[in-house]
Amino acid sequence: MKRAPRLHWISILLGLFVLMSVVSLHAYAAVRPEPVRHMGEHRALPDHTLALAFHGGPDPKWTPRVLTVLREADVKATFFVKGVQVIHHPEVVRRIAAEGHQIGIDGFRAEGDWANPLDLALAQAALADVLGVHARLVGPPQEVDSGDRDHQDIGTLVKMSLQDGKGVIRLHDDGSIGADITRELVRKPGYRFVPVSYDRPVEATASERFTGAVTTWSQRNGGIVLALLGTAIAIAALLGILRTLMQLGLAHTDRRLRRESEQAPPPWFAPPVSVVIPAYNEVLNIAATVRAIAANNHLAEVEIIVVDDGSADGTADRVEELDLPGVIVIRQANQGKPAALNAGIRRASHDVLVLLDGDTIFEPDTIGELVQPFADEEVGAVSGNAKVGNRQRLLGRWQHLEYCAGSNLDRQILHALRCIPTVPGAVGAFRRAALTDVHGVSDDTLAEDTDLTMAVTRAGWRVAYRPQARAWTEAPTTLHGLFRQRYRWSYGTFQAMWKHRGALVENGPMGRFGLLYLLAFHLLLPLLAPVMDLYVLYGFLVADAPLALIVWTVFLLIQTASAGYALRLDGESLKPLWAYPLQQIVYRQLMYAVVIQSLITALHGTQLRWMSVQRTGLLADAPNGTVHVTRPREELGGSHAAGRA
Repeated sequence: MKRAPRLHWISILLGLFVLMSVVSLHAYAAVRPEPVRHMGEHRALPDHTLALAFHGGPDPKWTPRVLTVLREADVKATFFVKGVQVIHHPEVVRRIAAEGHQIGIDGFRAEGDWANPLDLALAQAALADVLGVHARLVGPPQEVDSGDRDHQDIGTLVKMSLQDGKGVIRLHDDGSIGADITRELVRKPGYRFVPVSYDRPVEATASERFTGAVTTWSQRNGGIVLALLGTAIAIAALLGILRTLMQLGLAHTDRRLRRESEQAPPPWFAPPVSVVIPAYNEVLNIAATVRAIAANNHLAEVEIIVVDDGSADGTADRVEELDLPGVIVIRQANQGKPAALNAGIRRASHDVLVLLDGDTIFEPDTIGELVQPFADEEVGAVSGNAKVGNRQRLLGRWQHLEYCAGSNLDRQILHALRCIPTVPGAVGAFRRAALTDVHGVSDDTLAEDTDLTMAVTRAGWRVAYRPQARAWTEAPTTLHGLFRQRYRWSYGTFQAMWKHRGALVENGPMGRFGLLYLLAFHLLLPLLAPVMDLYVLYGFLVADAPLALIVWTVFLLIQTASAGYALRLDGESLKPLWAYPLQQIVYRQLMYAVVIQSLITALHGTQLRWMSVQRTGLLADAPNGTVHVTRPREELGGSHAAGRA
């Protein structure tokens, strides 16, 4: 297959380049060290020859007055400018140049900081934008100090300036006294006035002008940029707090109502079930998956259908070798997971269908628990409780925390709002009538489970969540595999959201709550949250604002407490919680990158191919045919089994 163009990477790199330009790093790297000349080395002036050197400007009020005095006296001077003033008062700089005066650099933010390479680069960039040149005069020359910073008496200042009868006179054009002393000096008879140097400025290249334009734009509009960043941070913080409150409130309410219903449980519902397992190159896991299904304790018939979608590793042969009763194997050329699911659904004999992936391990009571909501005729689909089995290593623990504190808690919220957007491929069940209403499983998106669930909800069926129906899945064991999997999930979810955008104008729960929830917490929040993290680093490391780190730490503690509560609700041990702060610092950034890359890929219209994750067989059966399962502590309202690698 031809590799899809990596336009999303081009966009990300372009964005980073612009960002670096805005913060002026590119200006520092691109500045030319030659030709500039430090004015500490200048030609000696003869007697009765003066060079007027102005510092501190350009000033919008006082520099024009100095220029007027010089023009009336037909005297040319040299102005050593500050880069910040050049950016904010370009019209004054243009007048200085237009009237034939020489321009040098005294610094960027303050007089004398020209010796800092970054400040020099930024000042040169400012001149490149305003005048299209780079100054060759850098730093103050050997000067005679006029004393205008320390004295106000004009006579005293003139006397100090002329004490040697020649030389470069240091003056300032950023105060009211500058024009007055200049007027007195240029009136002194017997003196000739010359520029500090006759070096002409160097014309800036097109790239240097572009760099200057970006740099000066960032300086002039810094307040706007900061305001936008502040707004983004505020929105991200509000969304984070809102999601935490919703998770704690609605999830707790949903669990409380469920526990109340368990006190007077309805009659056990036990319809016959067809289990459909699409499989592609799952030879490492398929035997354990099928054995676990066959070992169910459901009170009615369970039909098992394995659809081998063109596997090249002998997946179908491995299932047939098990020689288990009630197991049907269908072989077909590789057509994709939706086609494999539809083939199994067509072959199934019963009206309740359980769909699961070929790397998932069911507990004995999972099928029985999963079908209980179907006692309500309005229920068209049921989501089970997917759990990470290989959680011994750090990456597995992070995914375990994400499943419990993220996906499963979200399902409890959305179950309360009756708008669950995804019945996961690892553990889900559908009523055949609901599948018929939506014409089966579509291949329009890479997230066929989300697409199918949204379609079922929009068709008028209710989607329920059954946390007691647990299934153990093998999570990716490498960052590369994790990124590929989540990239596909995220991109497919965006595809499904776009496909079902019509729900927003329908009077249904998917449009009123489901799509808006995904838009706010699965798109907007991941896009804005990195801004908060970067701003915290900026405030702590650059802006000397330790309060930013304190606020971020408090926010992290709140999220950690929320994750702990989610683990308790899901009947899990709190021991993995130690990894949660590190997850928020490292793992979360990877998930943000996934969302950003998925969005850019979608905006480019790039067709993303299916990206399989390499299996390790960590949850597969042992050589003697047994499945590795242990028992953790009792869950609130029941017990559950935990998979082990």
